[in-house]
Amino acid sequence: MAGPQHKMTTRPSRRAGPSPGNRDAESDGQHRAEVLAGERGGRTLSEERAATRAGRLRSLDALRGLAIVVMLLAGSPFMREDLPIQLKHPQWHGLRFADLFFPLFLFVVGIAMTLSRRTGQPRLVLKRVVLLAFLGVALTSLKHQRLAIPGVLQHIAGSYLLAWLVLRSPRKLQPVLTAGILVGVWAGFLLWAGAGQEPWSMEDSLAHSVNEWFFGGFSTEGFVQTIASSVTVLGGAFVGRMVKDQRNPPLLARRLVFHAAWLIAVALLISIEVPINKRLWTPSFTLLTLGTSCAWFALLIWVIDIRRHRWWVTPLHELGANPIAVYVGFITVRAFVSGYQDVAPQLAPFGSELAGSMTYALAWVALAWLFAHLLYRREVFLKL
Repeated sequence: MAGPQHKMTTRPSRRAGPSPGNRDAESDGQHRAEVLAGERGGRTLSEERAATRAGRLRSLDALRGLAIVVMLLAGSPFMREDLPIQLKHPQWHGLRFADLFFPLFLFVVGIAMTLSRRTGQPRLVLKRVVLLAFLGVALTSLKHQRLAIPGVLQHIAGSYLLAWLVLRSPRKLQPVLTAGILVGVWAGFLLWAGAGQEPWSMEDSLAHSVNEWFFGGFSTEGFVQTIASSVTVLGGAFVGRMVKDQRNPPLLARRLVFHAAWLIAVALLISIEVPINKRLWTPSFTLLTLGTSCAWFALLIWVIDIRRHRWWVTPLHELGANPIAVYVGFITVRAFVSGYQDVAPQLAPFGSELAGSMTYALAWVALAWLFAHLLYRREVFLKL
């Protein structure tokens, strides 16, 4: 969903562009970002493949696809309560495998922001934010069958907008502002709770109170969480600059491992005082998932761009090329099949609830990939 665009297009085939050898480092970085963000600017599939052969980082394409796959698994509409525990979010404090991948998606949004040429055009950015938020409200309302303001796409739109505003400041000031957001969120929780109260509880936290005022109840996609998650997007933006400036994949992977190590270490250190909590998007959760996102990126660079194990990348790439279409299809279909959840356990294969839940979840991912594959083969991309 990084770099969203606003219309469904089918592009006619065109002759491939200039030789990659004539591109400078900046245009090469921009080209990589456009493919990542779905901003192909009129390029055909054959042109994109030619660019891929020229040596851009295929791991960028796979990173967003990986996030989508795990989010689809965790969001399976059938027998979710029987999924393995690591595919279910904790009730409150704690961290599970599924918690790592929405932050990873926002991290990729940040990478695309730094490298995309469109980010410098305020009118396009604001239009994208409004359309993404409007679509999010429509889909969330469809899901709950009532008007519902907070949601995943709205969360992405808000964190994207805040990160974009920070990235418009002088470059030397950007890390300071990013750290300021993180510290400000931390201080806000502590000051709101006051003496003797638990700042990170569901009932007494700043996030709960703000959500109660605006939405009438707690939401994991509320204003406070959106502000905190803008740090995740900004972290991706800073990594995007590394991608643009560093054309040596082994060195880039080593730098990412270094950043992953210190981010995770700092997160674990402050988790002594600030619990790791996705539902509140606490500072410890923010830093930890920034670290794991760097680690996932480094791993994919090593496997795909260095070791050249690319045979399994195509499904991830195709899912990542059309994230808005996949998400819209996912929410729409889930809204219509939710009435059949009681039937699903009766049809569970292998006589096992765990096996049945995983079969349904994997089938759900396969269906999403087939949809993305058909769109990709026809060069159809949903733009916002």
